[in-house]
Amino acid sequence: MKPFLYDLPILPNSFEFPVGYLDVVLADEFLDIKPWRLLSKDMATSLFYYSSMLLKFSGAAVVPFAIIQDESGLYNDGWVVLACFDGGGKEGTTGVRIYDYSKPKLSPWDNLSYSGFSEWFSAAKEESSRYKAEQVEDKDKGYS
Repeated sequence: MKPFLYDLPILPNSFEFPVGYLDVVLADEFLDIKPWRLLSKDMATSLFYYSSMLLKFSGAAVVPFAIIQDESGLYNDGWVVLACFDGGGKEGTTGVRIYDYSKPKLSPWDNLSYSGFSEWFSAAKEESSRYKAEQVEDKDKGYS
């Protein structure tokens, strides 16, 4: 399936997806970084959270690209967490901002951030390993 990359005139002016992100998305391989999942696999969810960020931060150029939506509550008590590209950064640089619905802020710049996609992707892989280990631990304790 072709990835959804907001092929609409809704992206911030001069915004370009980072090459590392495009490499991952366009490879179209199974990517297991649970609890994270890339929004490029789901156009409806992509557009929903993009519009949500536009409503929350009308003056900010944030482009959601990954989501945690753990209905089990194991991660973040089930609250949604978004990873968003900072489309308002300097030309050639696209930082990543994390927006946690359990801790709403007045600005997307008040949250956890990463210098770019590669740094976020490394952190997401580490987070995935911890999450999966916690799932196994909880299952072994009989919490599932």
